[in-house]
Amino acid sequence: MLNYALIVAAALAGIILFDDDPTSVSIQEWILFAVMIYAAASFMRLHRRK
Repeated sequence: MLNYALIVAAALAGIILFDDDPTSVSIQEWILFAVMIYAAASFMRLHRRK
């Protein structure tokens, strides 16, 4: 479970680093957001099985 939290934290840090223009969203930010959603969904699936 810790690895999902670390993935989300790394993606969040990447989004902050790639944020050059606060008025628009870059493709890198969208990809990292998708990674965050995937990690959250994987965590929920794992949590639901237990």
